[in-house]
Amino acid sequence: MALPHELAVKLGKPIRLLASGSKGEAFAALCAIARLLEAYGQSFHELADHVETSGLTEEAKQKISAAIEQARIAGYAEGVKAAESKQHGTGAFRNTDGTLEWSEVALFCQRQKHRLPEKHHEFVDDMASRTVYGREPTPKQHQYLHSLFYKLGGKIT
Repeated sequence: MALPHELAVKLGKPIRLLASGSKGEAFAALCAIARLLEAYGQSFHELADHVETSGLTEEAKQKISAAIEQARIAGYAEGVKAAESKQHGTGAFRNTDGTLEWSEVALFCQRQKHRLPEKHHEFVDDMASRTVYGREPTPKQHQYLHSLFYKLGGKIT
């Protein structure tokens, strides 16, 4: 049977005092341990059981290790997802070839237009406004929009 955590924490100091070179101090520590155990409705037998069973079994260690590995894998996947989202938006819609929708490229460029020369701002805003109505840009506008996207460091993966 395990001791209550609060009791186990409080027992730490008097147990360490048992190693004192002073017999009086060691005896006082023993009495303090007895009082603490009694206050929590425990005995020295429960204390001994707690000490004997407090180590982790191999099975428990393996479960903990597996949980840590799963958390690491999940964390890595989240990090990759966050980096990709930061790179070119959070949209999940892609073309059949795996590239981003033009609307996502336009919105990415609009969010980053402060990094472009002023002469491109009107074009970027126009392309972003087209996303509201779903109006597809012309092939030349597509090229221009994607060239700005690449200038801004966007990557189509």
